[in-house]
Amino acid sequence: MEKRFSNYFTLWFIAFVLMVSNIWGISIFSLDEAKNASCAREMLERGDLIVPTFNYELRTDKPPLHYYFMMIAYKLFGVNEFSARFFSSLFGSFTVLVTFLFAKRVFDEKIALLSYLVLLSSLHFVFQFHMAVPDPFLIFFITSAVFSFYIFYKEGKKIFLWLFYICLGFGILSKGLVAIVLPTFTVLVFLALRRELGFLKSMSISKGLLITILISLPWYIAVGIKTDWIWVKEFLLKHNISRFSDSMEGHGGIFLITFLFVIIGMLPFSIFLPQTVKEVLKNKTNPAVLFLSLFVFIYTLFFSISKTKLPNYTVVVYPSLAVLIGITLTKLKIYKYFYSLLFYFILTLIIPIALYFILKNDENLYLVAQHSFFFFILTVGAFLSLIFYKNIKKVIISLSLSSILMTLVFFFILMPRIDKESSVKVILPYIDKDLPIGYYKRYNPAFSFYLKKRIVKLESPQEVEEFIKQGKVNILTREEFLEELRDVKGLKVVVKKKDLFENPTSVLLKNF
Repeated sequence: MEKRFSNYFTLWFIAFVLMVSNIWGISIFSLDEAKNASCAREMLERGDLIVPTFNYELRTDKPPLHYYFMMIAYKLFGVNEFSARFFSSLFGSFTVLVTFLFAKRVFDEKIALLSYLVLLSSLHFVFQFHMAVPDPFLIFFITSAVFSFYIFYKEGKKIFLWLFYICLGFGILSKGLVAIVLPTFTVLVFLALRRELGFLKSMSISKGLLITILISLPWYIAVGIKTDWIWVKEFLLKHNISRFSDSMEGHGGIFLITFLFVIIGMLPFSIFLPQTVKEVLKNKTNPAVLFLSLFVFIYTLFFSISKTKLPNYTVVVYPSLAVLIGITLTKLKIYKYFYSLLFYFILTLIIPIALYFILKNDENLYLVAQHSFFFFILTVGAFLSLIFYKNIKKVIISLSLSSILMTLVFFFILMPRIDKESSVKVILPYIDKDLPIGYYKRYNPAFSFYLKKRIVKLESPQEVEEFIKQGKVNILTREEFLEELRDVKGLKVVVKKKDLFENPTSVLLKNF
């Protein structure tokens, strides 16, 4: 028992080290991270557990669970990058461990270890748990919910049924109704295909939904009352229905792009997806294989139909897909995977070269273009896998170790170097924090996280003129709005810098 616990702890700790790698050394520059991290800070500052705000104005984008965990971390470690991301990384390590434990219980230890390696080898998966956003919590709770349901289905142990409903409740507190709609729809389709809809009678649905509701609904009612139901209306209509029916913030794309997100995100082991699909079809009578593949397909298909498409939306399917790939890896034959390895080798030759020219032509990042050649680490792993192609164990080790090494290099070397070019890091030293700060029309929300004060909203040149009458001030805006302010006397551009991975250029203006 002690040895087993020690083994599980070791697996968790390795995952945690990877998930937490340098979360303290990279600034909050992502727009979503900045808004979430700032919102949690403001809630803590006000001692308010109900109403989320950004820049001290109502924020209706997300439910509060990730804010709560950030607030706990702020209390423990102070308001900083590490605190904002700490629980995201922790839940990432839990997700990997839960996947291992599920695969071991339902299949065997070999498949469990392979599933574990597939997840840790995905740079995109690890990246998602480096972010101060709600997705890490949603991924953990949905993964735990679907795995709990299947164990209950297989073993009939009620504890897993209650865990299913509990996880759905916390999932709703993480990101909304998507946490209950897609898992329960998958369960219904699974039982229908198995011709076992009668199994629903054993699921204590009324009691289970009561548990889910008791966990999730009180906060929604409380925030509704405190905001005259504005939060609930905007969240449901704008951030759920509108995101599904319309492309928001330019995040659209063709139907297949969501499937492409999954394929790219699960590299390197997604090169075995053709073999995995064949394995799934061959074993479709296996209830575990059927259930996991249904969940992966339904979830990915839903966000393919959605008009708003983002790579992070489908990371929820990675744990289930990792198990399916793990099953496939135990049954691969040499002649069936050589060309997959060859394709990956060619791809890893192209990636660093393509990145070099992309970065070289970016006015913000041309100085870090040479660092793109670190991605040849993946090429080395791909090359070794070709050399050892007759030994699947050595192939897996070559692919996983090179990917994990690349992940560590990415977070400890590449991202800090890129981070130096962020608009927030460049502009912040020029801002006098003791003076009033305003923004004209729009600004990079990361400034709010670092300035820790209200940034006054200015909507017209006349409002800017009134604002600067109080004396020396700082004004943040974007380059696209400078022409509108050309007639404001005494206002000068101090510094400007293009935002990382975004189109706008941030600008700081002063009247002295």
